[in-house]
Amino acid sequence: MGVHPDQASVSDIHVNEHITASRLKEGTPNDPSVIMLLEFAPGAQFGEDRHTVREFVHVVKGEFGDGTDIWQAGTVLCAEPGSVHYPQSAAGCTLLVVYPDGEDTNDQ
Repeated sequence: MGVHPDQASVSDIHVNEHITASRLKEGTPNDPSVIMLLEFAPGAQFGEDRHTVREFVHVVKGEFGDGTDIWQAGTVLCAEPGSVHYPQSAAGCTLLVVYPDGEDTNDQ
């Protein structure tokens, strides 16, 4: 079953003063996957992000930096458990983030 943004229950979470996460899909016992839309204002930084679960990131708009590389709109990234990156965006960006096996406990 797909998630259509017009039908999704959205809750906004302010990660910090420059990053907002909109939760598009909550995990359930039958389907633990979580889907979020993250909005980075220009110059936004997250700091160290260590993953305990797999995370897929689609750069929808703008440029996303992981502390090593800059990724353009249209890029799809996968962060495996145990990986570390430093999310940031000099220009600002929108990311669609999917946790197929449930949410990363470090992102709470």
